Amino acid sequence: MELVATNIHAAQLLGHAVALRDHSTEAHNMRVAWMSSRLGEALGLDRAAMQALMKGAFLHDVGKIGIPDAILLKPGPLSPEERVVMNRHPELGAELIQDIAWFSDARAVVLHHHERYDGTGYPGRLAAEAIPLAARIFTVVDVFDALVSERPYKPALPLAAAMGFLERGATGQFDPAILEAFLPRVGELFRSLGDLGPGIAGALLVAQRRRHFGV
Repeated sequence: MELVATNIHAAQLLGHAVALRDHSTEAHNMRVAWMSSRLGEALGLDRAAMQALMKGAFLHDVGKIGIPDAILLKPGPLSPEERVVMNRHPELGAELIQDIAWFSDARAVVLHHHERYDGTGYPGRLAAEAIPLAARIFTVVDVFDALVSERPYKPALPLAAAMGFLERGATGQFDPAILEAFLPRVGELFRSLGDLGPGIAGALLVAQRRRHFGV
């Protein structure tokens, strides 16, 4: 258990390093890791798969450490050239954690969380079940959280509007079966997170971490 606790601390340090660059990231990481764990439970994932999903969800944006501030923090739409740079963050993240054995099972989410079910995502243009299951689960949660959160380039959407967006993307961006499991639970999950800040999200995530990691 001491080794697990040490590795969890290392994950927290990596998450905090990204948050120092982008202050909205820390609470986002907590929210999506918690929501992903709840969705993973609903889908019946076993203990190893749950741990991999939670690690990957928490570390999914770690590659943004390598994105210049002018792009990462830009308060508006990115240019096509800037978008190319931003879209490298999954590969940068996978490279960053590749030599840390405990994070090896997180790589699927880190590398593939921007793939789309219809094969038009990045970096691998994977489609349907070729996308790792953990990444397909996480993508639904990540997009939902981005929609309901305020970002430098957009206001937060109301819950109903965010759910409508998800439903419209069912046959393109998301695995329909995973989305079907998520939508009935999204209202409860959203209300549980309160003000979307790190306090409530962090406490909820700690409870799930203890349940699935034992520490």
